[in-house]
Amino acid sequence: MSPARRDTPPAHGTGSAAGTGSAAGTGRVRGLAAAASAAGAGRPPSGGRMAAIFNLTAGGGAYQREVPAMLGILRGFGWQVTELPTEGAGHATELARHAVEDGYERICVLGGDGTVNEAINGMAGSGVPLAIVPLGTVNVLALELGIPLDPPAACQLAAEGTPTEIDLGKAGERYFSLMAGVGLDALVVAHVNPALKKTLKEAAFVLEGISAALTAHQPLVRIQCDEVCSEGYFIVLGNARNYGGTFGITPLADMRDGLLDVCVLKDRSFLGMAHYWLAALLSAHLQHPKVEYFRTARAYLSVVEDDGHADVLVQTDGELAGKLPLECRVVPRALSVVAP
Repeated sequence: MSPARRDTPPAHGTGSAAGTGSAAGTGRVRGLAAAASAAGAGRPPSGGRMAAIFNLTAGGGAYQREVPAMLGILRGFGWQVTELPTEGAGHATELARHAVEDGYERICVLGGDGTVNEAINGMAGSGVPLAIVPLGTVNVLALELGIPLDPPAACQLAAEGTPTEIDLGKAGERYFSLMAGVGLDALVVAHVNPALKKTLKEAAFVLEGISAALTAHQPLVRIQCDEVCSEGYFIVLGNARNYGGTFGITPLADMRDGLLDVCVLKDRSFLGMAHYWLAALLSAHLQHPKVEYFRTARAYLSVVEDDGHADVLVQTDGELAGKLPLECRVVPRALSVVAP
């Protein structure tokens, strides 16, 4: 059975999409509403059906009041928009899967990288175009694809843009658009304090990363593929250049080359980790003496040191995806996405 949906937009600033907001937020709502009205002037309905999946908690809930106006902009460009609000973790995957089954011509996600990743896992390989209105804390995929971070501009692109195909990665059974991280960063994702994340945003991950680097056990991990067999303590398999914000762990990656870029750190000391991350911020980590970088289409990852400590975790696009051992591979041209 398909999930509950709304085909009639709530009034601007009221209803389920409304939040308390500030005066500045109210001003943004009015600006978006004006943009919606201007967008719709003289435009006949196109007849196209769009499923709009939105997460009202994205970006700490900063855009709750603006979501109805954003949906109005999409409607202003002639789309018949069905509203599909998420209700918890994993729900966007279900919503996207049902939207594909129900024959929608386009799926638009209004949210952050986590919601986008969930939706991708419900629509990968379907051929239905994904449009993104980035409302999260960092919006790495939007930055990678050149999607505007300004909501009205992103809505216009979502409505009028042309789809293109990109590769996806797959870690076990979970798809990712950006990267899979094995070791330290997955540990940080698992243990970062949600309240601290909401308050400090990216800084919360930095603090948790420092704590994990100082105190957590980091087993040796082996990555095996046709090209090479390597071992290290922190491994990123990147489908995209950007990792967090505008800095990248796999800066040479290409989302259309049919390969994953792999970066292996062979040092688990705190000083070695600190050197690595500081170098990454300066795009100089590939010259780190204990870094190995290569490309592959498929790799198998396993733990070398099995001494009874906790599992080695894997994150994809900033969400926990499983633990070792697992296979990671590229799926060429698996996602149709609306981008400039």
